[in-house]
Amino acid sequence: MSTLASSKAFKFRWINGQCFEFKLNNGKTLLTDPWFSGGGNMASKCPPGFSVEDIEAADYVFLNHTHGDHIANLQEVYDRFHPVVICHSAVAMELSRFFSIPLTSIYPVDYEGTYFFDGFIMETHHATHHGQPGDYAQVIERFSGMPDFGGNPELNAMGSVFNMNFIMTTEQGMRVAFIGGNDDGMLKRMTGKDKPNVVIRNKMASSKHKEGAAEKFADWFSQSDMQLLIPMHYETWLTDDPEFSEQVHEDMNRIMMEKGLVGRVAPMERGKWYTLELSINEA
Repeated sequence: MSTLASSKAFKFRWINGQCFEFKLNNGKTLLTDPWFSGGGNMASKCPPGFSVEDIEAADYVFLNHTHGDHIANLQEVYDRFHPVVICHSAVAMELSRFFSIPLTSIYPVDYEGTYFFDGFIMETHHATHHGQPGDYAQVIERFSGMPDFGGNPELNAMGSVFNMNFIMTTEQGMRVAFIGGNDDGMLKRMTGKDKPNVVIRNKMASSKHKEGAAEKFADWFSQSDMQLLIPMHYETWLTDDPEFSEQVHEDMNRIMMEKGLVGRVAPMERGKWYTLELSINEA
């Protein structure tokens, strides 16, 4: 099949967890939820040998929430690149205090807002985490006993409360949704002129819940009728049961085909660069 013409939207890669590196056409880079290395149990879920030296750039860092597996490498990233850190306003001060990030390097945002950055527009939306047991005191106690988990107990407690999705629109008009955790009305928001071309989404539940994973994820995706879905935060499956991980994505595409829908799932190889393009090909 020959290509008549192709226009690149941006270059990007999945690194680990919810950590993506987006390199926009104007040269600016957005890094999300920086976790790619760590100690203890964290290390086994990370791409082997990957470090902050392998991050090419970070003009902006976006935090979906402040659990340790989303901010574990924020200090290293900030110290190397001095990015603008985009986060929910409720966690801004504690992030600055714990990571010694200058206050003016933090860009606090709130739910249902529209923000304009160099190379992209970000629309923020309310999000919630998959269900977790424990009240405030129990959560603080739990994370106090996890020294290898990123951040501190206070930030980890905030991570269970303040979650935020976004839809990014590039200068060329490509729209990408970034969804961690529950749907929280995102399907209803992503309709008509507001529909993204691509959705990057966390699994439908905890990594421990494997039964019916493909069916539940495919059912959600089929309701959106979007073009491409890129799964994220399935590093536990990838590490502990790679055959299951591969089968889930194959089953999702099979289900989409059986439903007669054009949307397809595109699982990425961790650390490998890809380009998102609009192209015209011979039929």
